[in-house]
Amino acid sequence: ATTSTEDLPALALEGDAAAGKDLYASNGCGSCHTLADAGSSGAVGPNLDQAKPGYELAVTRLTNGKGGMPAFGEQLEPQQIADLAQYLVESTGG
Repeated sequence: ATTSTEDLPALALEGDAAAGKDLYASNGCGSCHTLADAGSSGAVGPNLDQAKPGYELAVTRLTNGKGGMPAFGEQLEPQQIADLAQYLVESTGG
């Protein structure tokens, strides 16, 4: 099943990985996630270097959350979610 851009507006946008790296730091992502590129070693959420999320998965999780992962769909603009997702894909080879 494909997810709609109506539910996930960031899927229709192109992300900027450099902006995403700043967002990763400023939103505290590293307190829960390990990501070598960001120098973070959080162990609450999945290790992103190992998970290597694809763009659609990253957008889905960032927007809607899952389990202990909070949903950022209300706090971040769709462009910010796109930027973060692009950063995750580029920095992990997802």
